Parts: sequence; C-alpha cells; structure tokens
Amino acid sequence: MIPTIHNVKHTPPASLAGDAGTTSVVWVEARHFFSREDARENGWLWLLGDDGCVQALRLNAERLGDDRLVQTLRAQAGLTTRATRISEDGGMASLAQAPVVPTPQWTVSWGHPLQHAIRAFAARLDVRILDVLGWLEAPGGFLGTVQNYNRLAVLAEPVRQHRLQALLRFPALVTPLLLAVGNHPEMWGRDASAQPEASCQARASAAAVLDAMDRGRDLTGALATHHRISRALVRSPLLGKPWRAGRVSVEVLRLIDAITPEARPQNPADVEDRLDALAQLPVHQRNETAKAHLAGAFANGWNLIWTQLEACAPYRLHQAWRDCTDFLRAALRDGALPGKLRNLDEASLGLAWIARRGLLSLLRASLRWHARPLVQVVIEDDLPDTLPALLGELTFAKDGSAQELASREAVIAEGQRMRHCVGSYWEYCVLEGMRIFHLVDANANTATAAFAQSGPAPTLGFSLEQLNGPSNQAVGAPLKTLAQRVLAALNDDALRQARRDASEEAFRQAEHEAARRENGPVMAQPTLDRSLRRELRLVLDWSIRQAHWLIGPRRLYAGHIAGFNYTEGPHLRQQLAMGDSLILVREPDNPHDERAVRIDWQGHKLGYIPRAENAEIARRLDAGDAMAACITMVRSESARWAEVLVDVWMAA
Repeated sequence: MIPTIHNVKHTPPASLAGDAGTTSVVWVEARHFFSREDARENGWLWLLGDDGCVQALRLNAERLGDDRLVQTLRAQAGLTTRATRISEDGGMASLAQAPVVPTPQWTVSWGHPLQHAIRAFAARLDVRILDVLGWLEAPGGFLGTVQNYNRLAVLAEPVRQHRLQALLRFPALVTPLLLAVGNHPEMWGRDASAQPEASCQARASAAAVLDAMDRGRDLTGALATHHRISRALVRSPLLGKPWRAGRVSVEVLRLIDAITPEARPQNPADVEDRLDALAQLPVHQRNETAKAHLAGAFANGWNLIWTQLEACAPYRLHQAWRDCTDFLRAALRDGALPGKLRNLDEASLGLAWIARRGLLSLLRASLRWHARPLVQVVIEDDLPDTLPALLGELTFAKDGSAQELASREAVIAEGQRMRHCVGSYWEYCVLEGMRIFHLVDANANTATAAFAQSGPAPTLGFSLEQLNGPSNQAVGAPLKTLAQRVLAALNDDALRQARRDASEEAFRQAEHEAARRENGPVMAQPTLDRSLRRELRLVLDWSIRQAHWLIGPRRLYAGHIAGFNYTEGPHLRQQLAMGDSLILVREPDNPHDERAVRIDWQGHKLGYIPRAENAEIARRLDAGDAMAACITMVRSESARWAEVLVDVWMAA
C-alpha cells in the first residue's frame, strides 16, 4: 500500500534530559548483530542529533555506554551527511549505509531493554521519511539507510514534502536522483568505491528535474525531458511502482516508450526479470528506426512475446540469445549476400530478422542451427593461440577437479565436447581476460565454467560469468560448489599480481600480432540446412527493400573497445548508455602503435580501436574525413566481458 504523506510541518523532537544536543541514543552489542567470534570486539552506536540527522557508528566494544563519546560526536558537524569514512578517534567507522534504525537478530525479544531503546529511538524519527523509504524497498533493494534518511531529513519544508511526494508518484525515475540504492546494509564502514562525476549535461538535466520537483511545478514534463521519453510513459503504472534495482536504465525506458501503449508491460517484475535476456538480444539500436523495428516485435504484447520465448528456449533465455550471435555470424558467412548488403553485420541481420520474421522465429532458427551436425571451419584472426595459465589443473579432494583451458585449441575442443558455443570464446579470453575451465565433480558430472575479469587493473578480480553443462543444460549443486572453489582460487590475493601481469601480457600480444595467418586454426561448427537458408533468403530479400536503414553510412568498425578494463571504463559503465556518442582521437605519438585511435566518452578515456582494425580509421582521421561513433551495447550488470560495444562509420 502506498503510504499517505500528510502536509504537516516537521519539528525536531525534544532533547533527552541532560543532553541538549542529542534526542536519542541506542548502544548495541555485537552479539545482537553477529554470531561470529571476530565481531565481539566491536560495538555499534546510533544517535539522533538536534538537527534531525542520524549517526550510526562502529566502534571498539569498550566504548559502549560512554556518554562522553556522544558529546564528542555532537561536535563533529557533517559526520552524518558525508560518505562512509574511518574516524581518527578510537578506530570508529561512520556507517552511511547502515539501517537508519538498528535491527537486531530475532533472538532479542520484544520486551528486551534494547527493543525499548530502539522503539524510543524510532519514535523520534520522521515517520513520513521512514514510510516512504520502506515502501520503495522492492525485494532485492535496500534504501532505508542512514545516508538516505539524512538526505531527506535535512531538507526544509515544503521541499521535503515535495520530494517525498515525488518518490511516491514516480519511484523508478526519482529514486536514482535522490537516493542511493544498495543490496544490503553495511555494518563495518568499509570504504565504498568512488562514483564518477556525472557529465555537465546530465547534471544540468537533473537540476531541471529537481527544480520542478521542489517548486511543485511540471514534474511529469521535466522527467520526460530528462529521460527523453513520453509523458504517457512517465505517468504509466510501470513507472509508478518501486523497482528492485531502484531505477530503470534509459535504453530500456526508450525501448518501452516505442512500444504501443496497449502492448507495454505494466509491472516492474515483467521487465526486471527479462533484463538479462533483453541485454543479449543480437541487435544494436543506433537510430530511431532500428528501435522502432525492435519495439514492433512486441506489438502483440510484451508479456505474451516473452512467455513464448521462454517456453521455446531449452535452457536459460539470456544464454540462448547470446548463442544467437554465432548463428547470425554463420548465416552471413554462408548466405551469399547480395552486393547491396555487403556492409551487413550480425547485429543488422539480427534486427532485420526480428523485423521481418519476429523474435520467436530468430530464436527457433538459432536453436535449430545449434542442433545441426558440426563441420570444420577455418578461423581468420590475429589473436595469439595461447595464454599464460593462472591456475592450470586443480584437484579438490571432495568436490572434484578443474582444468584451465589456456589455449585456443583447448577452448575449441571444449566447445565440441560439450556442444555449446564456448569454442568461439577465445576472443574474449584474449581481449577481455576471460578464463575457461572444464569441471568434473565427484560424480563425474561435467560443466564448462567461464570466469570474467571484473574491476580495474589495480584491483583486478574475477566473477563467475557462465556455468553450463553439456548442450547448455543447467548444472547441479556439486558443480556450482566446484565453480565457487575455482573462483576463490582465482581471486586469491597471492595471484593478484600474476592476474595483472597475465592480463597485460595478453593485451599486448593481441594488439601487436597484426599480421593475419595464411592458414588459420580450424574449429567445428554447424551449417545451415535448406529450411534455414530459405528463411535467411526471405530476410535478405526484405532487407534489400530496406537498404536505406540496413546499409546507411559506411561502417568502418563494429566491435569491442580494446583496453576497456585498463581505463576509466569499468568505473563509468553504469553511466554509459546505448546510443551515446563517442569521440575518436588520433594518437600518432603513441609508443605502442603509431596508428592508435583513442575512444573518448564525455571527456573520459574508454580505450582504443583494436590495433588490427584501426588502419583505415587512422588514415581517414589524418586526412580530415568526418566520422562518427557511438555505443551500440552496454551489457547488464551480470555480464563482465565485452562490456561495451561500439560502431564507427563515415559521417558523410
């Protein structure tokens, strides 16, 4: 139920006797939060100041009950509104992401003195703010933090009232502008990673929204302008309910806006449960026409189409869509393209197929192709054939064994043995640092695990990107446990320098091996049968009649950003969006490559055009030719490899 916000003036509560600056204090022993022995040396303190703000701190256990400490903390102005930091006084940590009201374990009975103290503390808080923060917490998100409470508590009326009302009316759009969304409380005060500054344009746009919000003016119009969506979508039920993530990405908003109103989703879960699969659709949206074709695929209803797709996929839908790119690449290679479609790539073909035949047709075609017999295909690229192994072979006494696949041949063989697309992942291993392992559990069940690099080079680590059994089937608990053992070994601190060195060496090899082999390595993959060729011909015939969309300006490059993980890229990924313009900068004095072409986004360096692909782009930039570039895909939070894809084309 949506809480009611009454238009009443909030006055600070009366102070506790004997302490004119603090209205309420709660001391909490470690045993009420944690059962771990190593937590017992800590204690926690919540206090409410006369400014209406809450402070939460972790401190040494011997300081519990020290009223002199409360007096000292009152003098530290601004402690509650700043980000989490470590105090110089006794190793205290200010907990900006702690719950605004302490929530001990259920073992503390309702009549316990601690519960009395907590209830008295909560009674002195602004109940309007607590109700709104609680209502916004869809399953999976955490908003009831000290920081979020204080951001609203410090506001004067009527601004506080207007912002609370805006959070209730447009939660998905206003929450990311006003609050910080987390996955869980932070009770230890570990330093949080710094967030990048928003662009000048983004700050100005957000300022216009806040101004409309605080003045009680046309907030619907300001939000529509800020996100570049229609007023109707801003006012829709979809955006009038809390989202698990606290927000919805701009590219998803604009896609939904392009769908006819009667076919749009109405509930956040209908979208959030499909975000991973949506991010893997083998298309990119560089212009409004392409977006319209993709939106048209949902004309019969968002939920109906997704239900049909989910029923068709024999394994996880996002994986099935990712595999679809391999089918489209094979279709281009085997489809005898007409001359008018010479610039067609797999993303354009995927969009054409969806526009002409629909999403379900494309998914079914990909699944049929993957089930076809394998034939030998020659690979032509300039990637090294081996990488330095980080772990090699691992044996775990009870859980099974894991074999690292550190060569192209081994990765291709794994794909053939397991009948899935890992055989085509060597590019990701070299350029993005992915590591592939063949797992065998104690019961001789097998799986392929792909671990993707995450984080910038100084803190380089790994996350589990994929874990698939034969033919992409789901795996059981023993193989999941084994994969976690391998992940822990990869992220061992002792390997941090080795990870960094191996990644940098792999990047250097990939960028400096520019000469193509005369006879490339061979891998096995399926072929197109007569039925698939017939469907492909229908799509290509239709595409010729849409040449103004599919061919367009001459494309010079479509693919990943080389060196993305070694720049500001990982920190900026949450701000990057499909369709964002990019700037190409020549670096003729680059010591590693005289043809280097740097890729910038709003003044930030994201990386480079890969060395093997930059010759013509560099030559045209040097000649003064006009070129354009944009982001064509930003993968979802769970995807760590090939995170950002870009297009470069002739601008005139």
